[in-house]
Amino acid sequence: MSFYPVALEVRGRRCVVIGGGPVGERKARALVEAGAKVCVVAPTITESLQELVRAGHVEHLPAAFAPEHLDGAFLAIAATNDTRVNDTAAAAARTRGALVNRVDDAECGDFVTMATVRRGDLLLALTTGGAGPALTARLRGELEARFGSEWGDYVALLGEMREQVKRQYPEEKERARVLRRLAAADSIRAKLAAGDAAGAREEALACVS
Repeated sequence: MSFYPVALEVRGRRCVVIGGGPVGERKARALVEAGAKVCVVAPTITESLQELVRAGHVEHLPAAFAPEHLDGAFLAIAATNDTRVNDTAAAAARTRGALVNRVDDAECGDFVTMATVRRGDLLLALTTGGAGPALTARLRGELEARFGSEWGDYVALLGEMREQVKRQYPEEKERARVLRRLAAADSIRAKLAAGDAAGAREEALACVS
């Protein structure tokens, strides 16, 4: 399958997960991390989902799925092990103009979710189109090892420096040159990895000036 890769803004939007098992739990947790208003529709849910409900991060409708559960939804994820329920959910989503993902049949949905590694504003996503889940898991593990926690601070610092560069350099070509120099300065990230935030900032300011 060939997909068009996008990053959806779901913050504050109603997103419904149909199914409260381990798969639904993973989908709901990812939506919570992205800032969505998450509703899980399922007669029963996992203990981890119950914890998210108690914490106020997820709404739980303890019922069998009905099409009206998708009223006002931006997207829906059909994550049950019942093909008929997933069929009904997909049809209900489309009649309401909501994007739908089917965990049991990617080709019958509007999008697929990707394996991700998140480091602050840095989001690395990958997919094998459903053909190789084991390979996807392996590659995600390699990315997690390659991109440590310092990358979140690194991206945040580069974002801050970018604003300064925009103010300091009115010419677009000069701005682009300085930003490329910043992005190529591995020593900034190395200092962050070593816990030297002050040194990293000093290095970044030197690149800018």
